[in-house]
Amino acid sequence: MASTRDRPVDEILIVGHLNPDTDSICSAIAYAELKEKIDPANRYTPCRAGNVGEETAWVLRRYGLEPPRLLEDAAPTVRDVEIRRVAGIRRDIPVKEAWEIMRDGDISTLPIVDRSGRLEGIITLKDLAVAQMDSLDAHALARANTPFRSIARVLNGAVVLGDENAVMSQGYILVGAGDVEAIREAVHPGDLVLVANRVTAQRAARESGAGCVVLCLSAALTPELEALAKDRRCVVISTPFDTYKAAYFLNQSVPVHHYMMKKGLQTFTLSTPLEDAARIMGAVRHEYFPVLDDKGRYYGVISRRNLINRRRKQLILVDHNEKSQCVPGWEQADIREIVDHHRIGGLQTITPIFFRNQPVGSTAAIVAAMFRENGAAPSPAAAGALCCAILSDTLLFRSPTCTQADREAAQWLAEQAGEDLEGLGEAMFEAGEDLTHKTPEQLLKRDYKIFAADEVKFGVSQSNFLSVKARKKATAMVRDAMDALRRTDDLAYVYYLLTDITSETSYVLCAGEGAEPLIRQAFGVPDEEGVLRLPGVVSRKKQFIPAMLETLHRKSEEDKQRKQ
Repeated sequence: MASTRDRPVDEILIVGHLNPDTDSICSAIAYAELKEKIDPANRYTPCRAGNVGEETAWVLRRYGLEPPRLLEDAAPTVRDVEIRRVAGIRRDIPVKEAWEIMRDGDISTLPIVDRSGRLEGIITLKDLAVAQMDSLDAHALARANTPFRSIARVLNGAVVLGDENAVMSQGYILVGAGDVEAIREAVHPGDLVLVANRVTAQRAARESGAGCVVLCLSAALTPELEALAKDRRCVVISTPFDTYKAAYFLNQSVPVHHYMMKKGLQTFTLSTPLEDAARIMGAVRHEYFPVLDDKGRYYGVISRRNLINRRRKQLILVDHNEKSQCVPGWEQADIREIVDHHRIGGLQTITPIFFRNQPVGSTAAIVAAMFRENGAAPSPAAAGALCCAILSDTLLFRSPTCTQADREAAQWLAEQAGEDLEGLGEAMFEAGEDLTHKTPEQLLKRDYKIFAADEVKFGVSQSNFLSVKARKKATAMVRDAMDALRRTDDLAYVYYLLTDITSETSYVLCAGEGAEPLIRQAFGVPDEEGVLRLPGVVSRKKQFIPAMLETLHRKSEEDKQRKQ
């Protein structure tokens, strides 16, 4: 059985911000495609740091794209260490073969798996030592329901008569020595009897009801004895071993499931944090631990030694560059690149990296430009996804963040994907308005970011609507959930922007003491039916956040002056 060591390849994860929007997810997918083209030596995997919203799900379905892999934590996991790919063994192989596999593979633990690859148990050198100590147990074969084919295999022999798939379910192990009367007296129905070439001893064993007769030294089976064995339904095994050697090896034919450990197994998954694995390994006295894949099937084994050569995850960040928007555990990863279109935040890296930040309306427009700069064209699916991302982030080119670069990129991508821009955008936004299966919490978290100014942290969620009906339904849904979100995230304020794309107006809901006066101060607008109305404000990045940060900073300075 082969045993290999699975060394982590240079897999680089491309991930957007928490609570990802269409731009974040589609840019990750397309940028991974571009990087695979220009850097085939490494493997690039698009990821997401949250659930996919209705709008994004519609885009992915339209172009036959799978949602990126969910990356819940960037801290090192079992996936990031060397995993020994020891093949699993079947539960019915003899312990002798298990020992040979351990010896040849220089490993002290073997996983036992079923036909579907699910882990059933493990067997260790200690378990095999116990099995060897049981070698004088005359009941061992029967207790383990040992198949006769296994007995024959361990004895380097063959079943020459009877059903090789039958099992020994009763009886002792006996050596047919002594005279005929002694054998008849000693043998009971179901026993396994070892005999040599003494025909009288063979006949006595069969006549006494033996369930299995082992012919040592390859003794011949005469027609008379064959007929007698068939009549008594006796299994006959022929082996070249003498009775001493055969008796020595017999109990090593017991199937491994009889000795395997199956209760209280300590296993890890590929996504188990290394910190947790190290703590558990320190408390459990095993050398090797089974690892299961993402579908719960056996994958390989690791030991404490594997944790020494742990690797940090390799990340490329798209559509964000602030710590508060990064996937948890980012501090324990290596950030290799950032591609973004937002303001530069407070994220720091240990070494210099590639950082591309442009004042355009979407990260997708930057990714499209990078395709063209490298003389590459995205696949039709990636082109369509990037086009949708631009339309989403620029609100069909109505956002003040939209630039000529966004318009040109969208047009080029639409041509690559064979799409009509206007019809594509309207269909996408209509899909995003479907709130049928959404909870208020999910709606608030759909495009939600946390910001900080002068030690004041606040959250801002935004949803875009073409229809007034959908916007009012969303308003009614989230009113009572906003304060709970504020308390959960330990924020001073939470704002929810309901942006009407057609009228280019945002309606704002507030949570937190003093949240509403800040909006009035920042934008100077009256209250309208319990909802603050901000005409012309459609961009969170370029209009809402800058005004809020400036107002909070001014308020902080005023508070300091009053205290003085």
